[in-house]
Amino acid sequence: MQGGAEEGFGCRGDDHGVIVLQVSGAERWRIDGPTRPAPLYRDVAFDDTPPEYPIDEFTLQAGDALHVPRGWWHAAAASTGQPSLHLTCGLATHTGVDLLAWLVDDLRARDFVRADIPRLADQDAQTAWRCEVGKLLTERLNDPAVIDTYLAACDAARGPRAGFSLPHAVRERLPDDPGLPVRLMTTRAVLRCTEQAVTLEAAGQRWTLADQAAPLLEALVSGGPTTLGGLAEAANVTIDQAAELLDQLLRSGIIAVGQA
Repeated sequence: MQGGAEEGFGCRGDDHGVIVLQVSGAERWRIDGPTRPAPLYRDVAFDDTPPEYPIDEFTLQAGDALHVPRGWWHAAAASTGQPSLHLTCGLATHTGVDLLAWLVDDLRARDFVRADIPRLADQDAQTAWRCEVGKLLTERLNDPAVIDTYLAACDAARGPRAGFSLPHAVRERLPDDPGLPVRLMTTRAVLRCTEQAVTLEAAGQRWTLADQAAPLLEALVSGGPTTLGGLAEAANVTIDQAAELLDQLLRSGIIAVGQA
């Protein structure tokens, strides 16, 4: 919120893109463009000086929207010195640094990577070690699905929104109420189905269940409003059976039940 003619937060460039929605009043905006391509929050260099000349200057009126790309310097001030309000939404992105960090972390599953580096070995042994590490990285990066695998891992690790589900969360078991509202508390979840099992990855957890649970989980992961009865019907199971599974998901923080 701004109430004067001066720039509310000065000229700045963010390490992420933003969407600006002008809620009320009017604001003068100046876009200066980028100085460092694709800046990061954790970076090796930082630019403190915006470009000498702006790219554009304009006024946002209530209801207008603006996209400012990552790293583009920008400044805003109330257009007439009167109070104004805009809402800024940061756009999270995925960079090559993020993918490589995930890849290295995922390689912890390999005994070779977890082992001590051969710092006291001769040159031949160190060369062999480097070649093996390079081979592991190359194999993963040459996988055509590496980007999709990374994004799915990010979705599965996404934490849940806060939810209390009172009084049901503090009772021994969910009630057999077909009309009980049920909702997924993660913005993203990954569901993988095979002939014999279904795996749900959400909120940093992995659940592997019999394939009979697939219709219930598919309905849950769709994100639409649903109920205990609706989920039981989707999976062709009894209310009691559906409640037993959902009770476990509730206590793990993956779902919430009852009114929002």
